Amino acid sequence: MDPEKTLQTKNGGAEYSPETKTPEEPSKLNPFLRMSIRYKLAVPVLILVCGIIGFVLFTTFTVFRDMMIKHRESRLQTIADIFSETLKIPLESGDHKALKAYIALLAKQDDIDEVRVEDIHGNVIGSSRPENQFLPGPFQEKGVFSAGNSTPNVYAAVSTITHGKEVLGRLVIIFSKTEFEEEIKMIFQDKFLVAFILTLIVSTVIAWLTWLIMRPIVLLQRTARNILAGDLEARANIHSMDEIQEVGEAFNKVVGRLVQSFDHLRVRTKALEESEEKYRSIVSEVSDIIFSITPDGELMLLNRGFSGYTREEILAEGLPLFFSMHAPGETQKFQEALETIVRTQKPIEYLSTKQIHRTHHAEIYYQTNLTPVVDYDGTLRLIQGVMRDVTDLRRIEMMKETLVRDVAHELKTPTAKFIMLTQWLEKQMANDNERAKYLPVIQMLGENADRLMRTISSIMDLSKVESGMSDIRKQELNLNDLLRLVTDDMRPLVEQHHLKLETAFCERPLTIQGDPDMLYRVFANLVSNAIKFTPDGKITVTSSVRGSDICAEVADTGIGIEPENLKRIFEAFYQKTPSTLGIGVGLTISKEIVSLHEGEMWAESEGLGRGSVFKVIFSSYKDLARGS
Repeated sequence: MDPEKTLQTKNGGAEYSPETKTPEEPSKLNPFLRMSIRYKLAVPVLILVCGIIGFVLFTTFTVFRDMMIKHRESRLQTIADIFSETLKIPLESGDHKALKAYIALLAKQDDIDEVRVEDIHGNVIGSSRPENQFLPGPFQEKGVFSAGNSTPNVYAAVSTITHGKEVLGRLVIIFSKTEFEEEIKMIFQDKFLVAFILTLIVSTVIAWLTWLIMRPIVLLQRTARNILAGDLEARANIHSMDEIQEVGEAFNKVVGRLVQSFDHLRVRTKALEESEEKYRSIVSEVSDIIFSITPDGELMLLNRGFSGYTREEILAEGLPLFFSMHAPGETQKFQEALETIVRTQKPIEYLSTKQIHRTHHAEIYYQTNLTPVVDYDGTLRLIQGVMRDVTDLRRIEMMKETLVRDVAHELKTPTAKFIMLTQWLEKQMANDNERAKYLPVIQMLGENADRLMRTISSIMDLSKVESGMSDIRKQELNLNDLLRLVTDDMRPLVEQHHLKLETAFCERPLTIQGDPDMLYRVFANLVSNAIKFTPDGKITVTSSVRGSDICAEVADTGIGIEPENLKRIFEAFYQKTPSTLGIGVGLTISKEIVSLHEGEMWAESEGLGRGSVFKVIFSSYKDLARGS
């Protein structure tokens, strides 16, 4: 995560600018397949209307043709039956002239192609067309028959000429269906032309109506394209007095609100750009090292390089390089701090680490503050860190600590000799007559020498704890057992001051990782302080579980603490009562030891004369269910 790119949007950094016109994207459809919706409505209707009209015409033509042919066949068969009676006389008398006259008279009909008369053997006696060799097939007595495969559209209406029961011959009237069908087709072609013209008129009307109906939608589409092209003032003026007009009005309102939103976005974007510029200048120019780490261990933000490595190198390699830059033993401390934040979601302040410079291999000391960034639902999003180079300050502190240790060490030897001398002197004066005169002075010298020795030891212990020189040997232990050991050891001293010592430990084991000797010193010091500031009453030591933390408390009914002194009592060399034995570093050392165990320590009191409670909370421990 680059501090110079912190204001990029989540959709890949794209920002909307009303001045930047977005080009209209070309349609991905094939232009031959892309068709206006009005044509999509008009063309199917046109095809449907044409199909219906064609189907009606074809069906009507077929039915009418079949009906007329049957009517014609029936009429010609009737004519044949009537004329067959008329032709009896010429056939019986053998009058061929009269027979030809009747045949010519019958052949004058428009729909008759030929008329012939045959005897019972199929020989033609008379015909209107002697040259026609049409034969209706085997001798048929009556009916309408096809002329055969050679002339499929030619038919013959046959009627038998009889006299009583004697068959004289037959009358054959030949006609053709082709001419008749052509006549019917001509009639229907005229009708189809009229129907086609009507279809064009109907289609034109449908297309016009479709255009009127779809015009508001086309206008809405054109307006949307103009807006996409960057014309935010475009509006769809639709007056169709229907639902489409309501859609257009809603569309105009939405566009208006979007324009307002874009204006507000422009103002906010400008403000964000100004803020980003300020942020960039602050982050880039600040001397401290600022970084962000995700809970998964990904290095997201880094404002500058350090310890001889460039910013780009550290971002490219990530946390492995970040860890490898620490001095031996310091990497685990930093990793444990990150794991503690992930587990507890609590900040860690003043984490001191040491790194080795890449080029000249010098030791560089950093003081780091780690802060968790948590969502509204309590999910850890990032770990923000600020590292400050305190190498110069550390060197000064080391010089101070070295001086203090050296001075304390130099004072410790003569003080020990002075104590030994006072003890020897006290023994030498055991039989002296003037012992009673000098013994109080010698005892005063011994007490002050002892006090001086304790002061020197406390100063040296404080120096070791603050400098990190004290070796912490953590192991798995039960806090209840440790508190029980402290109370058992301190009980004689409590009873010597005529006080009561009560305990209330949690029923389940409270397993933590810690140094038993150093933690023993913490709680022993708290009980010792309670004895010192409790004239009468009782001291109570308890342990409990609070949420995900383990808590230990040392409460007394003593003189209490003023609200303004609740924090000052943990300052080095601060004494609530100057005449009290000690130099005021016991609570300071205890608090430092608790911090080294990733815990917290504080005091509570309702005021003077109402006692006090010292509370210690540890966040780093194993699962209680497994511990139990």
